[in-house]
Amino acid sequence: MPQLAIALDFTEIEDAEKFLYDLEDKDVIIKVGYSLFVKYGNAITDFIKNRGFKLFLDLKLHDIPNTVYNGVKGAVYLDADYLTIHTLGGKQMLEKAVEAKEGSNLKLLGVTVLTSLDEEYLKFLGINDNMQDLTLKLANLAVETGIDGIVCSPQEVKYLKENIKKEFLAITPGIRPSLDNNDDQKRVMDVRTAVKEGSDILVIGRPIIKAQDPNKVIKEIKESLR
Repeated sequence: MPQLAIALDFTEIEDAEKFLYDLEDKDVIIKVGYSLFVKYGNAITDFIKNRGFKLFLDLKLHDIPNTVYNGVKGAVYLDADYLTIHTLGGKQMLEKAVEAKEGSNLKLLGVTVLTSLDEEYLKFLGINDNMQDLTLKLANLAVETGIDGIVCSPQEVKYLKENIKKEFLAITPGIRPSLDNNDDQKRVMDVRTAVKEGSDILVIGRPIIKAQDPNKVIKEIKESLR
């Protein structure tokens, strides 16, 4: 069954801890990004693990191979379950990342092209591929190198799964319990449709953490996943 990842989009650890204290369902993944991790480090990651949740570090590592190797080792030390890494870092960097997680339960998730970039920027960089072709090329390289999953928009999942021969996890941000929400994200999809398209881990943030009753919303989402 597809899994639910909750984006812990708080800036203060007290707010994050209160939210996690109140969560009844421990069978969810908690995603932590720069805002909390840079400020609080292992104080927030230890809290998540000690509460019994799976830890998703969304740090998008991108550096020379040996530096990324050490970064992945750090994530293993923190007992992270998932860690994001930029596929644009190249094959050697990806190989070192895979090497670093050997013997652990950590799953590496490849980020291809950021949604803030457009075709014009690709041309500026001298890249002749269009966005879809480049995304597929980077995702395929990552999966062949041993990266466990690919972070992609819900609209890309089906295309990538049809064109990459090896199995991989598809992690999709921009998911909403339903499409009745009014927010600033354009490329969104509802839970049921995302599952039909092939999403394996659905990342949902504000519709849960801003809800009056997060536990009720999570229960409803879990029903949709089934």
